Amino acid sequence: MIATKRSWKILLGAVFGGITLGVTARLWMRWISTEPEFSWSGSIFIVIAFTIFTTSQALVYVLRRRVKSKKLNAVVRIGGAIFSLTIFSGAGALMFPTVFLVSIGLWQKRLDKRIRYVLLALSLLIPIRQIMDFGSDFGWNLATLGRSLLFILIYSIVIALLKPTITPYLDLEMKAVSWSFKTTLYFSLFAVFAAAIFLLFTMGIPGS
Repeated sequence: MIATKRSWKILLGAVFGGITLGVTARLWMRWISTEPEFSWSGSIFIVIAFTIFTTSQALVYVLRRRVKSKKLNAVVRIGGAIFSLTIFSGAGALMFPTVFLVSIGLWQKRLDKRIRYVLLALSLLIPIRQIMDFGSDFGWNLATLGRSLLFILIYSIVIALLKPTITPYLDLEMKAVSWSFKTTLYFSLFAVFAAAIFLLFTMGIPGS
């Protein structure tokens, strides 16, 4: 019963976390656009996509703590991978290679360390180019720093929440997955809320 209550808390936290992360991502997209546009349909789609992502990763985490079969674990992980694709449609597709490479490099710890380091190094190419574009479009100022930091924050949370899906099957794996997933989830609720408030206040400053 206690475990069930905790599972519902995690899933509920994931729903609210996804909504907040989606709203923040939408505000960030508005912040980095040189020709800002707004549509309710596009904004709602982004929020729903992030909510599906966070909820599916939380569900993978909950199920993998209960499922002992290696085959069923594989099925759960495949489901988590499929539902994670919701945030990589449209403009979000640009960051798929980075998220994929970092997630493999961090969470597939059975890979040779040298391979993992190469994957992590390659993953930096797109984010560096993206940040350079921010500087080209808006100049190098405090607002550009904010755009870059929020960009890093959003995708760092995405990568961290993918751990239950990417981590391979091991007898003691969930002990390692457990602390980081819950910590990341609840930290995300605070971090993205703070970022959203920051965005609302800074969008009106010169150069933003």
